Amino acid sequence: MENQITPLTFPEKNTASVFSDLKAGHVGIRTTKYDEILRWYTENLDFRIIHKWTVGDIKLAFIAPPNDDDFIIEIICYDNTEKGSTEEKSGYNHLSFSVDNLDKTIEHLTKKNITINRSFSVPAIGLRVAFIADPFGNTIEFCDELT
Repeated sequence: MENQITPLTFPEKNTASVFSDLKAGHVGIRTTKYDEILRWYTENLDFRIIHKWTVGDIKLAFIAPPNDDDFIIEIICYDNTEKGSTEEKSGYNHLSFSVDNLDKTIEHLTKKNITINRSFSVPAIGLRVAFIADPFGNTIEFCDELT
């Protein structure tokens, strides 16, 4: 059986959706080896370090591909983790979407009986964020700019 190449065909955009302002933001991945992961992405894939910051015991960084300003990976490294804790594990952490108005997005999510797990400001990167989980346990972040 021969594989057929089928081009992707997108359905019409839903501009009437209350979530029509969702735009891909970033993907967060956890690590316990902050310097090593940054070095690997920069030396092997020519990623650029966009921003580095620390919040308590957590070291974070935004990195981007060499020629793409529209895709960001957030590196999250917990320095003080207990053995077996979720934060100690490496891998996927969350998917992020930028929105025009975080308060409106939270309102729409709440109307759909979706629980906001936490919401806070991150002045180090100029964002307000809110987190939910899908029914399968995947963390989703929504963010807008601090004003």
